Amino acid sequence: MKIRYFLTKIISSLLVIFIVISATFLLLRVLPGGPFDSEKRLPPKVKINIEKKYKLDQPLLKQYLHYMKSTSKLDLGPSYFYPGKSVNEIIKKSLPYSLKVGILSLIFTIISSIFLAKYIYNNKNHFLAKFLTNSLYLAVGTPTFLIGALLIMFFSVNLRILPAALLETPLSYVLPVLTLSIPSISFLSKLMIESMNDVENTMYYRNAKLNNIKSEVVLKYYIIRNSLVPFVTAIGPISAFMITGSFVVESIFSIPGMGKMFILSIINRDYPIVCGLTIVYTIVLISINMLIDFTYPLIDKRIKYE
Repeated sequence: MKIRYFLTKIISSLLVIFIVISATFLLLRVLPGGPFDSEKRLPPKVKINIEKKYKLDQPLLKQYLHYMKSTSKLDLGPSYFYPGKSVNEIIKKSLPYSLKVGILSLIFTIISSIFLAKYIYNNKNHFLAKFLTNSLYLAVGTPTFLIGALLIMFFSVNLRILPAALLETPLSYVLPVLTLSIPSISFLSKLMIESMNDVENTMYYRNAKLNNIKSEVVLKYYIIRNSLVPFVTAIGPISAFMITGSFVVESIFSIPGMGKMFILSIINRDYPIVCGLTIVYTIVLISINMLIDFTYPLIDKRIKYE
């Protein structure tokens, strides 16, 4: 890995984070209405004092410079909707829930996708493999709220073997992880199967077959390994989505994670929380994409960074 490429990625990532922070801050201020406009019967003097407290009475440029200065010190400011609480505290409280469910879902998704794709590829003409292939198309388009509702109905209501909400026990993670993973498993498995089929049209695969190399070796080193590049590429945004939390999944299973907090902060026009969570989302997404970029040469030796 070239140092120059690494530094370029770092600088470009910092620039993207700066642009996202600036755009989010300015767009929230430009949109009609304010964070305290929805309050009923709020006396004008009280509203003026509240806006003065949070420096919303200052010119936009001054507000922007103040926010960028605070953000550079990792201080994301106070929440408008939760008095006495800072955005840092709210993120610190909600992030672990999203991380636990997201990381478990990601691990389960990657392992399941590879094994499922491998099984379908090895048993193309088997009835079960054909059934699973058709099921992948159905699962990709199924919304997570429907998957979650069906899982709760079957495992929690009918069988009563798994908790339907909260994360109080290890078993409580099963349904949220399954709900978050099923669409991603379907998409990644389908993507990898298509990539594995494409490898069959390459020259190196044909040469391996002509040289009578063992089927297990061909599958492991020629087909699966060369199918991992598009697979790993797709993992980037999926990982960020899982780790930072899904509003639908967190709402269904009453998980106080970042996804649920993000939507609530938008509804409440809690600007600091929206900006703070957007920063976290951006950093996670960029970090994962950078990590994936750096793993490409390890997966495929033909990929080199100058």
